Amino acid sequence: MSLPDFARFWMIARKPTGPHSRTNPTQRYSHRADAVTAARKLAADTNAQFVLLEAVEIIRPGADDETGRLL
Repeated sequence: MSLPDFARFWMIARKPTGPHSRTNPTQRYSHRADAVTAARKLAADTNAQFVLLEAVEIIRPGADDETGRLL
């Protein structure tokens, strides 16, 4: 099951190079195409690989103690 359209967003981060690599995505994109465009520009500018991240579930404190709960 996926998030409803209004709750979906994408982020980009440098591709991890090992198990202790840190990804620090900082900007949210409302549209996948915008995130892909930004990732391609960063890759070209830095000669590094980037990954596209998508939110798949929202976990809320307290009431949402079961896995698989969406919004």
